[in-house]
Amino acid sequence: MNKLKTLSTRYFLCHLLAGSTNSFVDLLLKNGVIVYAAFKADMTASNVGLIATLSWSLFILPFFIFSAHGGYLGDRYDKRKVSMALRAIDIFIAAFAAFGFLSGNIGLLLVLIFAKGITSTLFGPLKYAMLSECLPPSALATGSSLMEAGTMIAILSGTYIGAIYGAHTDIYLIGSIALAAAIVSFSATCFCTKSAGGDPKLLSPSFNPLKSTFEILLLACQDRRCIAAIIALSWYWSLGAVYLSNVTALVRTTLLGDEKQVASILLIFTLGVSSGLAIGSYWLHGKPNTRVAIFMTVLIGLAGIDLYGSIPDSLLRMQFDFFTIAFASGVYAAHFSSVLYLVANQQAKARIFAAYNIMSSLLAVLVLMLSAFIVNYGVSLPLCLSGFAVATIPLTLLVNRMIQRHS
Repeated sequence: MNKLKTLSTRYFLCHLLAGSTNSFVDLLLKNGVIVYAAFKADMTASNVGLIATLSWSLFILPFFIFSAHGGYLGDRYDKRKVSMALRAIDIFIAAFAAFGFLSGNIGLLLVLIFAKGITSTLFGPLKYAMLSECLPPSALATGSSLMEAGTMIAILSGTYIGAIYGAHTDIYLIGSIALAAAIVSFSATCFCTKSAGGDPKLLSPSFNPLKSTFEILLLACQDRRCIAAIIALSWYWSLGAVYLSNVTALVRTTLLGDEKQVASILLIFTLGVSSGLAIGSYWLHGKPNTRVAIFMTVLIGLAGIDLYGSIPDSLLRMQFDFFTIAFASGVYAAHFSSVLYLVANQQAKARIFAAYNIMSSLLAVLVLMLSAFIVNYGVSLPLCLSGFAVATIPLTLLVNRMIQRHS
């Protein structure tokens, strides 16, 4: 009851709302531009593909360049004030995006996607580090899982609404929704708890993105348990990215379904991850449990194998497998979030989560590229999805061994 009371405080709920609405704007803008280019800008199929690639690349690029600087800002300055400044910038980005949609200026919209990627990159380490100031240590793991669940729901909500209103006849609506969400995110940040001052002696990272990224990753690698947990959590995001990014292709080419079936599978996957994160947090009570992690890993692998056998003959069984993989992934993430919060250096927490941002972005891009290569090489999409689920088993055994050897 005390933990539930802590999680229902104004500070945590405002922080949860600020983080979720930020993720919502990210996906609304990125997917809205892609759908707008496809249905409203009178472009060829190849140009639409180019816009989609540019949108994804421009958004993810800042995570490699500026994550180290986000970690520095979080450990050097007042986290709440920095977050408020970033959310204020987002309001201007959303306002210019509304103008970009109305005027049909694709170039401006792509620049704004890059700008939004920068603010989200700088905010990422702050989002997780500020949890330590909103919640006591006993509630950190639960709070982190709820943040992950809120982010997942926001991502899919932004994807849906971006797809719907990106091609809407009243094109001003998508810009208005983005602007309203940015204002809500700023307002929620204003009501977050006041942050303690950072370390004024902390040196700023190098402007060389490769050097600063390497330094942040090296900091995380000083504790093998820390980097092991980051690898496991990065795989969680990468596996989710592979499944979510291939749902549309699976429905169109293999199941021969329509957009309603795409929506139903995405909803099932989201409910699975969210419930897994919530139940896993309650189950673990903020304490890592290796047996639970291994059991969920095996469950992911077995459900992945069954998924290959269920497509396309048994749609109900396929949906159950999607839910099982998502649910087990949520519990899996709750376990490794607990590990990361327990082992992360308190004085370098923002920079540790910056390393998490870098690693998860890098691994997600590599895994998505690998999945595209495998499918283009001639491997069926169901077999590809099954293979990535099974790959969770050896990876988890490896990171668990790293954690246990250095505990």
